Amino acid sequence: MPVLVEQFVVVGSDSDARQAAELWRFIPKAFETYYGIRDPAEIQRRAQAEIPIDRILHGWPIGTEPEIHIKAIDRLFDSGATIVNVHAGQSDQKRVIDFYRSQVMPGLKPRPGAARR
Repeated sequence: MPVLVEQFVVVGSDSDARQAAELWRFIPKAFETYYGIRDPAEIQRRAQAEIPIDRILHGWPIGTEPEIHIKAIDRLFDSGATIVNVHAGQSDQKRVIDFYRSQVMPGLKPRPGAARR
């Protein structure tokens, strides 16, 4: 049975990561607490009050060194994930796509039967 994991990433600085994390701060409680709240401003207010920014950033590969990202993705596959969806939380999506295409994907360990997209 496939095991799908979503990995948030930031190709940039700690400042870029903090900006991205502010936008995705609700994620840890999205399905357990916030799913019934219809007002996005209320979700954001509660997330800011309840979830420390460092909790959001924990586990995100952050930086412009390919090795940081390669290790994080390989670690997920090594733990049993069969599909890893990379979620770029930052506003410059093209930067992340180009970086992963040219510098991260070629460095990942080959996996028998795995398709790369």
